[in-house]
Amino acid sequence: MKVCIRRGANQIGGSAVELESQGARIIIDLGLPLDAEANTPDLMPSIAGLNPKTDDLLGLVVSHPHQDHYALGLHIDLDIPVYMGAAANRIMKAAVEFHLPNAFAFENVRKMEGFKHFTLGPFKITPYPIDHSAYDAYALLIETDKRRVFYSGDFRAHGRTSKRVEHLLAKPPREVNVLMMEGTSLGRSEEAFESETDLEVKFTDAFREAQGLVVVQTSSQNIDRVVTVYRACKRTERTLVMSGYTGRIMMATGNDNLPNFRWPDVRKFASNHDKNHHVTAEDIAAAPDKYAVIHFHTITRALESRSMLDDALLIYSMWEGYKEKNKTLHGKFAKVIDIHTSGHADVPTLKRLVEAIKPKRLVPIHTFEPERFEKLFANEKTKVEIYQDNETFEV
Repeated sequence: MKVCIRRGANQIGGSAVELESQGARIIIDLGLPLDAEANTPDLMPSIAGLNPKTDDLLGLVVSHPHQDHYALGLHIDLDIPVYMGAAANRIMKAAVEFHLPNAFAFENVRKMEGFKHFTLGPFKITPYPIDHSAYDAYALLIETDKRRVFYSGDFRAHGRTSKRVEHLLAKPPREVNVLMMEGTSLGRSEEAFESETDLEVKFTDAFREAQGLVVVQTSSQNIDRVVTVYRACKRTERTLVMSGYTGRIMMATGNDNLPNFRWPDVRKFASNHDKNHHVTAEDIAAAPDKYAVIHFHTITRALESRSMLDDALLIYSMWEGYKEKNKTLHGKFAKVIDIHTSGHADVPTLKRLVEAIKPKRLVPIHTFEPERFEKLFANEKTKVEIYQDNETFEV
């Protein structure tokens, strides 16, 4: 088996990996670089057969529904089959329904399920469910030619589905020749990151201290964070208010145990009371200390038009890198605080994965600091090998 990191050997975002065996090829992830100003075909990595499709390209496997792992798939030939989680596919379709910028959904989708292997020509692929800030995320074991590659994808072990990673650590794949592991957190702290449970306490304290309305700016697709905000609402007797889009994402997961509009303490922001679960700006204005709102542009505009942001608290709960483009929004609130934790594995968790799998070789991906892998993760059983984009290596 031959492997080539087409993008991501020394950067975060825009991941794309090509694997070849017995004259056949597959692609793992096809992401948009984080610094891209638009999703244009000229950003496609140099992979033959993406458009038009060639017979030797058997499919694209998407590890999870974050744009830096799938968005360049917009430009591939529609005849290329795309393998991804069913919930991930529904979440992408929900974004299209609400006309979100850059949203699209794959048409030629084949369902991928945890621990159920599937074959593409000579490749046997087994998805491992993992914990990440994207719902329906997987690590991937790829086997062919009596060789095994384990692709970590993006993962962590401090979210609300951390038991998935604990299961992987307890029962890891054996005889892995190459572990391709993300290193997003390198260059930040080497300490353990705060968990979603830790954040729940912080949100609860902030909700209690706030004298009026609280707005939380987070991604509607960060399901763990929406759950954390909801649980803080329960503990402070606030009602959670979501946009129709956020509610649609909750429904798209297919998980009725997540906050949704059928619950009595969850409301949909609306202009009128056509349905029992609707809440209006006037309702919120009458008792602002009884609500916590998940930010959505239409909601915030409606609240601003009634001068309700002047006394409101905004809790920023996203990656620090997005903060600059939100300066105008933040300036409209009386107070802004940060409550957030990473969607990626901290260094202790990365070490645990290497120790559990015991790969013969470890290859950095999705990191700005691949050179730190040697110091942090190499041992007597595992050799670190650093490659550049478009550099092919044998497994």
